[in-house]
Amino acid sequence: MQQHHPVVIELKRRSVSRYLQILGAACLLGWSAWANAASGLDMLHHFFQSTHTITAQFSQEVANHNGQIVKKAGGTLWISRPGKFRWDYSGPNGQTIVSNGLKVWLYEPALQQVTVQPLGKALGSTPAALIAGNDDLSQRFNISDLGVKNQLHWLLLRPKNGQDQGFTALRLGFDTAGILKEMRMEDAFQQETVLHFTHVEINHAIPSREFQFTTPAGVDVLSQ
Repeated sequence: MQQHHPVVIELKRRSVSRYLQILGAACLLGWSAWANAASGLDMLHHFFQSTHTITAQFSQEVANHNGQIVKKAGGTLWISRPGKFRWDYSGPNGQTIVSNGLKVWLYEPALQQVTVQPLGKALGSTPAALIAGNDDLSQRFNISDLGVKNQLHWLLLRPKNGQDQGFTALRLGFDTAGILKEMRMEDAFQQETVLHFTHVEINHAIPSREFQFTTPAGVDVLSQ
């Protein structure tokens, strides 16, 4: 049996490691080159076809029709497509939105109540529900490619029926890696809700318990 000197083995190990690093960089550069050349609609389709789970931190701002910030919030989100998500808002007035793929629970601790509704009614009414869906957005929205601004590739989605369960326009900003980094939603009162996503992890396993909700004792349950 042929014996290999430890130094030779270590050199081979380093060569393999270096090869994998180069291969990974080449794949990333290849995606970046494709993303730069791709249309916004291509990027949107790629996002929905290749992104199965998302974990991220988010910050949220709501501005009135004069552009003044009237509300700020933040927290953590988990998404498992299609249809499962958890949206935890932090702070004393926080709330939790959970979907197990069939139903959606909106829990508001300050009000001591939880609202339950079928997932189909919630789709489009929250950012999490929209990007967790598995439907063809081009059937519900007129989609325009806005090009690149502030290092993000922007898409404009306008509901074909004029308003989609609460908003009249939605802008999605993707980075060169195809990761959704920002959402901007406008409603009929000209309010704009802006969501920034950080610490984004794509296609990592998420425990099933994140998409389960148990109503706390003493909390009122409202069904829709």
